[in-house]
Amino acid sequence: MPEGEKLVNYYSCSYWHNRLPRQGWLYLSVNYLCFYSFLLGKETRVIVRWRDVTLLDCTNALIFPDSIRVSTRDHEHYFSMLLRKKETYELMEQLANMAMKQLINDEEFSEDKDLLTKVSKKVPKKPSFLKRDLDARAHSDMYRSKFRLPLREKLDGSTSCSLWAPYKKAYVSGTLYISLNYICFDSKIANLVSVVCPLRTVQSVERVDSVKGNLIVKNALFICTSHVNSSNTFLFIDVGDRDFVINKLSEMLGKSIPTKNALPDNMVLGSARLGSRSNSVTDDKCDDMSLSSLSVGSISDNNGSSFSETLEAETTTVPLRSLYIGFEDDMDEGDCEKRKEALWDRHWSEYGRGVTMYRTVETLRLVLEGLPDTVRREVWLIFSGAINEQATNPGYYEQAVIAGLKRGGPANDEIERDLHRSLPEHPAFQSERGISALRRVLCAYAWRNPAIGYCQAMNIVASVLLVYCNEEESFWLLAALSERLLPDYYNTRVVGALVDQGVLEDLILDHMPGLHTKLSDLGIISLISLSWFLTLFLSVMPFEAAVHVVDCFFYDGARVVFMVALAILDVNKEALENCDDEGEAMMVLADYLGCINTPKCRYGKRKSSVCEDKQAESSELRTMVNIIDIIEAAYRGFGFITNVAIERLRVKHRLRVVQTLEDTVMRNTLRTVGPDCILSEEDLKELVIYVRGEQILGGEDKEVRQRNNSGNPLTQEGYALGYETFRQLFLAVSPWGQGDRSESLVTSIFNMLDVDGTHVLSFRSVAWLYGVLCSGDFARKLRLFYYLHLAFPPSLEDVDKPLKNEENAAEVEEEAAVEAEEYFDYLDEDYGKGKVDLDISDDQDAETSGTSPKKEYCDDFTGLATIHSRDYRLFEQRFLPTMTQEQFINMWRTVYSFFAMETNQEIFTSLSRVGTLLLQIGEVGRRVKEIASRSNSESQARLPGEQSSENVFQLEEMRGALEECLGSGNCTTEESEQALQSTEESPDSENTSAVPCDTGKNGKMLHNVIKNDTGEEKDKNTEECEQNASVDESDCGSSEHRHASMSQPSSQEWSISFEQFLANVANEEKLVDFFERPVKLAQEVQKLRKRHAVCTSVSGSVASTPS
Repeated sequence: MPEGEKLVNYYSCSYWHNRLPRQGWLYLSVNYLCFYSFLLGKETRVIVRWRDVTLLDCTNALIFPDSIRVSTRDHEHYFSMLLRKKETYELMEQLANMAMKQLINDEEFSEDKDLLTKVSKKVPKKPSFLKRDLDARAHSDMYRSKFRLPLREKLDGSTSCSLWAPYKKAYVSGTLYISLNYICFDSKIANLVSVVCPLRTVQSVERVDSVKGNLIVKNALFICTSHVNSSNTFLFIDVGDRDFVINKLSEMLGKSIPTKNALPDNMVLGSARLGSRSNSVTDDKCDDMSLSSLSVGSISDNNGSSFSETLEAETTTVPLRSLYIGFEDDMDEGDCEKRKEALWDRHWSEYGRGVTMYRTVETLRLVLEGLPDTVRREVWLIFSGAINEQATNPGYYEQAVIAGLKRGGPANDEIERDLHRSLPEHPAFQSERGISALRRVLCAYAWRNPAIGYCQAMNIVASVLLVYCNEEESFWLLAALSERLLPDYYNTRVVGALVDQGVLEDLILDHMPGLHTKLSDLGIISLISLSWFLTLFLSVMPFEAAVHVVDCFFYDGARVVFMVALAILDVNKEALENCDDEGEAMMVLADYLGCINTPKCRYGKRKSSVCEDKQAESSELRTMVNIIDIIEAAYRGFGFITNVAIERLRVKHRLRVVQTLEDTVMRNTLRTVGPDCILSEEDLKELVIYVRGEQILGGEDKEVRQRNNSGNPLTQEGYALGYETFRQLFLAVSPWGQGDRSESLVTSIFNMLDVDGTHVLSFRSVAWLYGVLCSGDFARKLRLFYYLHLAFPPSLEDVDKPLKNEENAAEVEEEAAVEAEEYFDYLDEDYGKGKVDLDISDDQDAETSGTSPKKEYCDDFTGLATIHSRDYRLFEQRFLPTMTQEQFINMWRTVYSFFAMETNQEIFTSLSRVGTLLLQIGEVGRRVKEIASRSNSESQARLPGEQSSENVFQLEEMRGALEECLGSGNCTTEESEQALQSTEESPDSENTSAVPCDTGKNGKMLHNVIKNDTGEEKDKNTEECEQNASVDESDCGSSEHRHASMSQPSSQEWSISFEQFLANVANEEKLVDFFERPVKLAQEVQKLRKRHAVCTSVSGSVASTPS
């Protein structure tokens, strides 16, 4: 196991191997499932990564009785004879679900350190702190889901008690839950009564030892909440460990921070706290308290006017419905709407109003009958839990709107495209006012949650929210919908909708098996589920009919969507079973959904995919269906489906969906990256598996990768490498990863590929790099090696890692390439004729340009221009500038480091010979340029007739200088001749730099220039040299123009060209063997994964590749 892996728990069990049980121990860690057995001298080991699990369920087959089945892409593992099977399965399910969420959101597991400091009582001992942590997470998830609380809320504890119900004058037995910001109660009988009491609304908490006229009250706790116009009181009796609970509440109230900005008081949303926090908990006994005094506070009768005035004063906008009251008044609402409003007024007077109301079965009955438009926003906010987020984050929406509109980007462009497609039949979105409000809400949420940004169907849901709520309320409702009620629905891969599609298939199979067979044969389950679920039926039903489904959804959660879907399919069961193809089946459903209505439909019906004449004909033949009847049929026929059961089915199908998406993304990545590198498909697969595995395990670079990766993890952009992952891979696999300069090379290559300055490398660039390093083409390797030391030379001192902020990153990049920058400063601006320029968009963000390579690094000569545009094949054809002596010495030190552990002296002889010769070639070029420069300056003062007589003298002087320079070394005559061949400059040429001729062709170059006695012969040979020296003339322009552009500021500077470097290395067999040695990347990566304990020893699960 990796060093940082932590054990959660272990259990005794049997593992079925070759249909024989082997008794041993099952070990469950955060990232792995392991089994070990040593029986009769035979050892069995199994290692399965949770991220490789595709199915997890309990089986009771004849061959594997009472077992837990764990399936991967390649194997099925059965574990039986578990003493605590339920506990084991739930823990395995939780760990597998965590692994899938890591794949979806690129999250990393982190322990809750707060558990170490919490005071606990009567908590059973756990085998490990991680087991306690995971149990606490599971309880907190249940707590948040049951009471619709914010995602950051953590359950602190629970205890049994009874709640006094003033509306029925009786006690209700249940459980009291306490967290940092909330006190909640839920009855033992499902849906009988529940209470959510935010601590921001609590005025006092008191002990109660007796109640007048009631002797059964013991260990009582009295909580009083207060608002401006309303107050609720709660009496809990038989509170377990009451004193401990009192101390906990005192601690929580002390930590709770009052919210400054209050919401409309008549809504009783609990946004303002009254009274001193120091007096919140008292020890006074309330001996004279009577049960008749424990009643629900009164509500202001003047609801309409008070509501309107407060809303206009505290919000910038109002619900769009209120802007079209005149339009609605033209319609006959009848007595139904008024009767519903009267029922809700009576209900609030009896059960309380606002977030602290008693939530009973009577509340559910009123919701099923349909909400009046005047109370819909309040009910949505309270029962979705969005009101808690709004109350605790005053001013957040305004900041999000400003930031979202200012930022722009692809999400905002998609929003603009869909604005006019959002509920076009409603008059509110036929004007700019409604469109602008929708734009602000969607842009604000795209800024809040960049991982989602914007997804199609969000515009339809948000537009419906804006009809009944103001902008800020719609924003928080959209956040609750996307983040808690329908998790992972609205992202680029709609993972949540695909998961719920599998859940619906299971439910149809369980309750309508015959219809499931028919629908599976037709293949329409996937077609109907996405449109139904993503828009909550708003896109397939008439607007006001679908709003009733939304009412029930916000009250009762995600199970409502499945119940309504099952009810619709059940009603049309016979017609669907008689369909011959999917088109006919879709027409049956479209006709039925188009006939759904409410007693009043103001804004018309949403058009289905069926043509209008067919709809008109169907409307005449079929009677209209009331949405209330459908909802009642859903609750009556499928009300037994609970949110807990839905969540369990989601875990099951999330494994399959996420693994399928992973396989799809991997195949797409291999298909798109393959043409840009020379790696085989097997090598690319192994590289992808390793990179993805390291991402899931986390590491020091995960924070940097998460901050810079704006794409979805389940996309090609998700396969990105941070510095630590790249470093481990380079040192273990690359042939350049050996020697004392390997760390320096890692940093230099990382900076070279990190052209965007994000400290994250794309998989495409890494694949191209290893295609060059692991191939047998030594010319490509030397080209990359030469360019690396030219533009990003490794540091001669201790290497620092790339820094994590943009400013320091820019300093590292500038320091790493300062020598190349000084060299390229002299390049003429007009040289780029005939070259491929960088394609930089005009609307490039300022921040992006700040982290991009500097202009001089993007020059086409450096090759970085093609790296910046990710055109790696073009990079290999670019012309490279000459190298200075300091850069060459640095490069040759790196070459020596490759052979630090070598014992063969022939290699060191070759290194010395090539290094000495290159140094002498550079020195020859420097002396030639020095003489030629002096001669040119003197020739300008002479008459034209005198220049011809001086040519012979100048050539003899230059030849003597060259022979003197080479004669002082230890080179052989052959090597001296080769050095002379590399200096083919004429003394009167305007360009005095060494021409990078192609020395790779048989190692022969023209050198007659220094042997000619006449200017005519000199010119002839000079022209021949220039023709042989042209490299990529179609890209680089004429040879004469290139020479002029590449001349350095100081004409006497030492330099060598890439062609000279390549030709001299090619003459040494030992060096060529090293650079030509190919690397079997797939095998090396597999070895690296084995060292990281990623594969199994005997029968475990390995990281499989998609078929």
